Amino acid sequence: MLRPYSVLSNRDSDLGKSVHKQFGFFVEKGAKIGKNVMISLNASILSGSIIGDNSLIGSHCIIGHPSKLHVQKTDFSATSPKVADFVIKRPTTRIGEGSVIRSGSVIYTHVRIGKKLRTGHSILIRENVAVGDNCVIGTHAILDGYSRLGNNSMIQSQCYITQSVSIGNYVFIAPGCIFLDNKRIILGEGLERISIDDYVRIGGGTKILAGATIGKHALIGAGSVVTKSIPPKAVAYGIPAKVKGFQSDKDIERYVDSVKGWQ
Repeated sequence: MLRPYSVLSNRDSDLGKSVHKQFGFFVEKGAKIGKNVMISLNASILSGSIIGDNSLIGSHCIIGHPSKLHVQKTDFSATSPKVADFVIKRPTTRIGEGSVIRSGSVIYTHVRIGKKLRTGHSILIRENVAVGDNCVIGTHAILDGYSRLGNNSMIQSQCYITQSVSIGNYVFIAPGCIFLDNKRIILGEGLERISIDDYVRIGGGTKILAGATIGKHALIGAGSVVTKSIPPKAVAYGIPAKVKGFQSDKDIERYVDSVKGWQ
């Protein structure tokens, strides 16, 4: 049972200087906490977690939750060659410096997060997920494991990112988007790759189905259902999404300038 103020000694857990702690926090043996980190009310930092300097862990967060394979002793995805390159072998949860993990969030082990991640409340990041630097993951978003998110990309609130998804740099995914990896909903199948290239924009409520690829600089309209690959620079929308035209260099430049300057 976790007890109020149940941090272990520096001999058992590695606490940096000026770590700020609120009531009910728990840091397990084997965790490493950097300098000037805030651990909020009833947050739990479990063994194998590595929290970078100047980060904030919100109230009631769990960092380093055990993986499905650890808890259930079986995980179909863990042995599938389809996602072998997504597997993070080290059983750690590494969160880069300057990150803000807001209240109620759960981040599993076998996760690698770059610097300055900003989350909404109650996000879930499952095992074998790598997140780049300067990313945003919105409230109630789910990254369901075995996926990649590049640098400076944003996944907005209430999105679901299935397994076997690769998302590039400077990508914007609007609220309520859903990614699906199993065309026929047959258990034991699925893990059909989805690839989102750099600088892609996906409008709110869009569904991206198994096997789709969206090329660099493409723009997907809100409420679309993407059933097949979309070429670079395309403007596509509808059910199913169809290419309606292509963005001009000026249109692309406006987005690139805006996202590079956004803080």
